[in-house]
Amino acid sequence: MPTHSVRSASLAHLLSPVSIIPLLAAGMSASAKAQTTLELPGIVVEGATLEAPRSAPKRKSAATTSPASNGVSQQEGPAEVAEEGAAKSEAASNQAGGIPAAHLGTAVTVVTGEDLQRQQIRHAADALRSLPGVSVNRSGSPAHLTAVRIRGAEHNHTLVLIDGIEANTGSNGAFDFSDLMTEDIERIEVIRGPQSALYGSNAIGGVINIVTKRGGGPLSVTARAEGGSFGTKGGAARISGGNERFWGAATVQHQRSNGFNIAPEGAWGEEDGYRITSLSANAGAMLAENVRLDLNIRHSDKRVQNDDQTGANLRNGWVIASDSLSHTKASVLLMGANLRWDMLGGDLTHLFTASRNSSNWNDFYFGAGFGPPSVTDTNDDAYRLAYRTSYRFSTPAIGMRHAITGLVDYGQESLENETDQGLVEAKRSQTGFATEWRGELFERIYLSAGVRYDENDAFENFTTWRTGISVPIPEMGVRPHASAGTGVRLPTMIEQFGFFPTFTPNPNLKAEKSEGWDAGVEFTFLKGKAIVDVTYFRMDLTDQIQTQFIPCGSNFCSHPINLAGESKRQGIEVDARFQLLPNVSLGLAYTYLDATDSSGAPELRRPRHAARGDIVYQFDDGRGELSLAAIYNGRMDDVVFGWAPDFANGVTTLDEYWLVTAAASYKLNPTLEIYGRVENLFNEDYEEIFGYQTAGIAAYAGLRWTFDYERPGNGLSMK
Repeated sequence: MPTHSVRSASLAHLLSPVSIIPLLAAGMSASAKAQTTLELPGIVVEGATLEAPRSAPKRKSAATTSPASNGVSQQEGPAEVAEEGAAKSEAASNQAGGIPAAHLGTAVTVVTGEDLQRQQIRHAADALRSLPGVSVNRSGSPAHLTAVRIRGAEHNHTLVLIDGIEANTGSNGAFDFSDLMTEDIERIEVIRGPQSALYGSNAIGGVINIVTKRGGGPLSVTARAEGGSFGTKGGAARISGGNERFWGAATVQHQRSNGFNIAPEGAWGEEDGYRITSLSANAGAMLAENVRLDLNIRHSDKRVQNDDQTGANLRNGWVIASDSLSHTKASVLLMGANLRWDMLGGDLTHLFTASRNSSNWNDFYFGAGFGPPSVTDTNDDAYRLAYRTSYRFSTPAIGMRHAITGLVDYGQESLENETDQGLVEAKRSQTGFATEWRGELFERIYLSAGVRYDENDAFENFTTWRTGISVPIPEMGVRPHASAGTGVRLPTMIEQFGFFPTFTPNPNLKAEKSEGWDAGVEFTFLKGKAIVDVTYFRMDLTDQIQTQFIPCGSNFCSHPINLAGESKRQGIEVDARFQLLPNVSLGLAYTYLDATDSSGAPELRRPRHAARGDIVYQFDDGRGELSLAAIYNGRMDDVVFGWAPDFANGVTTLDEYWLVTAAASYKLNPTLEIYGRVENLFNEDYEEIFGYQTAGIAAYAGLRWTFDYERPGNGLSMK
């Protein structure tokens, strides 16, 4: 079993007052001459409401397209504590096309593109680890299956949107975060709590809304190249530009690695390498003064070598991963188009959207010494059409402003699942109707209420609802907030219709249903330089779908069923950020989670305690940056199973662990930056999934080039 001799003292020492004092002292001397300072910005959020943004963003320059990226916070935005702060927040809202977080009753955390660059995070899942209410599990390297859970819900209870396109697959209902690299990400919004009133199925635990960088401003070209441990090589290139009439951007990302052996006791000692490539592009045009068209496309492709639980290797009688020749090839294609028409000076907005999500998963299984090779080929294809309209008006007699939104959407998804046993094809569709009201009373009380009705051709129809309240009190530096709602998750296409050599479907499954609420208070101190939010949440889940392992021939098979009774989740989330100095900021997060199934047993792979700390320091007039991120994942249970003849199964407890990453960068000149990072700094030996090895200490270094082109007079020059 893994040992963790360094874990407990590591973060305590790094964040102790004795250790931080020298850093702060250095920061004080540097801050006097620092020209670029860190800030705690007012955060805006797109994905927590149906309301369309009030006005189309202006495309004056590349810098003005990304207000949320100006800060370092990974936490929820503060309440406006002064008129200036409120004005900035409103301006940011109009510019980014979102709602100030302080106006939302929903609990939200935002990770910005600058956060990702500072910490040199290459895979989005690593940015989400131990954020409030969030847990991550990975079965090996960054390219292996990566599951993200919110508030103890299952990973296919998390709806993932990328530029408004639903990225979850119909086959398993989840999004594999190993497919998502970060070079083109503007911000990641983690919206916690049931959100089916806004989005329908899958949004039981919450929504992760990913907004990518848009084109705009002078022609800009960036490129990055890096290498490091495990024979890893990677890079990215991006080009963007445009004006107020036309704009566009394109990004290519690639990473490949020899990897490490994910079988902890593999006899061959072979490495499980991977390669992943991502291409994305967006373009837009103002077809008229008040008519705007946006287009998006994203394609990722990966190949990863696997190790399998064949029974060749055991630990205390339980099966762990064994060396094999298996591998997986996967591709994801997302496409979207948005047509926006503003009327009545922007008070009435029409938004027409169309999207497609097509994915392929090809798994070649060859566990040496255990049966013949087999191939599973799964194709998902889904498209969605939607019309949304928002109308904004005031009732001065009672001091209120209102926004009413209506939505109708239609979606269809299909599955082709081919194995050695044959081909399974299935198709189903859904039509949804939703409405939401948002109200602002005396610029003091912010309310929201929404309801959605879904018609399903393969299941019963259902109605979901959601409501929220936020009450900033700047004189006291507090903001009480609360929200409540319901969620639904339809059985996946595989659970209903799929067939594998070790899996049997259940066409009689019912949809999972949840009801949850949260309430908290956000405190603002030191004139907005310290913000702490504490939230209590509770959610009950009925008709939970769980996998049973049953004998079938000389093997064992998994079979999905609905559990009787209620599964309960409750806990506390603490979200804090501090501006320690003009050039030093600190973010802290903690989650306590009590998640049990309908029998009262703890849910698997959900740590009871999780925490995160991020500190950023700028120096030398902002040309250099140092960051340190420490992540704590507490003890958690996981399932184990034996082998023939009885195929026994049970539960084991995985040890707690700390993951510490240190990153540094320095701009040698305005166009060239050198950077490096060390991951798993203290070489922690840990497991996220029983029987699968994780990476030890690793170091990476690289260069980033940035070129901005301007046109002074008639010539073209490089800035």
